[in-house]
Amino acid sequence: MIKVILIDDHTIIRIGLKKIFDNYPDFQIIGDFGLPLPPIQKLNDLQPDIILCDIAMPNVNGFEYIKKIKQQYPQLKIAVLTMYKEESYISQAIQVGVDGYFHKDVSEQNLTEGIHKICNGEKYYSQEISQVVINRLLNKSGEYTINPVDLLSPREIEVIRLLYDGLTNREIAEKLFISPKTVDNHRANILQKLDLKNNVQLVKFAIEHKLV
Repeated sequence: MIKVILIDDHTIIRIGLKKIFDNYPDFQIIGDFGLPLPPIQKLNDLQPDIILCDIAMPNVNGFEYIKKIKQQYPQLKIAVLTMYKEESYISQAIQVGVDGYFHKDVSEQNLTEGIHKICNGEKYYSQEISQVVINRLLNKSGEYTINPVDLLSPREIEVIRLLYDGLTNREIAEKLFISPKTVDNHRANILQKLDLKNNVQLVKFAIEHKLV
């Protein structure tokens, strides 16, 4: 069961989200907040698996609120759910440490799948956002403008290091106690996030960013 807290100043958005999650027995809404924003201590006390938080609310800086949550309770998973997909918003979200970013046009399937991935330790950006993330990360010269390692989950970094060591998917799976298919999925996600084409480029990335 994935326990979810919703934070959005629009009541109709929260009602709609609750109706969506009601169709999925593996999700439970344990908190539903508009304005004023709930005390951060209360969020932690509810022990959610993930918090879905809007960032554009009247007289509220959503990024600062998320930053304070992450500073006090870094273990709490937080995903942005917003109507904005401009580079500046995504960049700020990455900088304050969000675990995922969903545009409000996201499909039910992508939303629920993305939440599952975040709760499993991955970073997730919905399809509407992923290309914007790549464009934001790369400047015109093809070099990264912010640290792309921030897009990677601890498990993905672990997979990169084992690939660098020359292990096969099966060997990595045995070492991490996961299936070879899961390893392959991690590898595919890593290549997509970093806009890389193959393991050779991935190894080069690992060396350049001091992951190995």
